Amino acid sequence: MSSYYRHHKRESIDVPYSFRCEQCMQDSGPLNATISGMQAEVNSNFKNLNEKNQKKLDEMAHRNLVNEVKEAYQKATEKQIYVKAFKDECPHCHKPQSWAVSGAKDEMFSTPIVLVILGIIIGAGCYFFAGVENSLTIAIIAAGICFLLAIGSLILNFIKIQSKQKQTSSSIQQNVPVIEWGAVQHILNEN
Repeated sequence: MSSYYRHHKRESIDVPYSFRCEQCMQDSGPLNATISGMQAEVNSNFKNLNEKNQKKLDEMAHRNLVNEVKEAYQKATEKQIYVKAFKDECPHCHKPQSWAVSGAKDEMFSTPIVLVILGIIIGAGCYFFAGVENSLTIAIIAAGICFLLAIGSLILNFIKIQSKQKQTSSSIQQNVPVIEWGAVQHILNEN
């Protein structure tokens, strides 16, 4: 019997940014947002990859990074939505900034959707593959738990957004971060 290995790689890049705090009006100073691509994976029967598979893994990881950077750039420049990599806590007064609320709203439904899909898959799996008399009951319970978790996650996300909006509503002025996209221009130029 042969062994089976999964080889993983993820690329990241730092994007410099800064912002003027909306609460204390101090400049944050230089900060870095680390944008990471999705993890690339290549399966192999060997512990070490050959040159061809290593190149394939490297290319997949780099393509994933390029996609993430381009998506973050597009959201920030076109929609004023800033991904979570751009931390909004002021280094001086530790208060959040209003520009980060858009990013939280953008990702509000991602976890609940995953949980609903997971509930459907687990429920269907329990129903068709459980092999017991009460498989429908087990499927409904399993799917119901995932649906309840999805509702809980949605409520928690909503509470977090409301809390952040409340904390930032008293700000003197609303600012946006100054992002130095030039540092990753070589990635943005890739096709």
